[in-house]
Amino acid sequence: MDPFAVSDRPSWMEQAACKGRTSLFFGIAGERPERRARREAAARKVCAGCPVLGPCRAIARLNRENGFWGGETEEERAAAGFAPRSISRRAVQEAARAS
Repeated sequence: MDPFAVSDRPSWMEQAACKGRTSLFFGIAGERPERRARREAAARKVCAGCPVLGPCRAIARLNRENGFWGGETEEERAAAGFAPRSISRRAVQEAARAS
């Protein structure tokens, strides 16, 4: 069974403000930092008014998702103790700078 089949999605996803706007929440390979910052700022605005922000954030944390979910970046979820399964290049660079 396809893990992304519509019938397998939680019902709250139908109410999500981001529905149909995938490119705003997931960057392209090799995305430049400036473009990512603009994309994530726009995504954050969409999330701010979303009626299902809470369940979205919870599922992203539980499943350790990549991308922008529930008003959070991968790095923000990692800082809250919910690192993504495969860490992003940006997170690796930030960790290297911090050490």
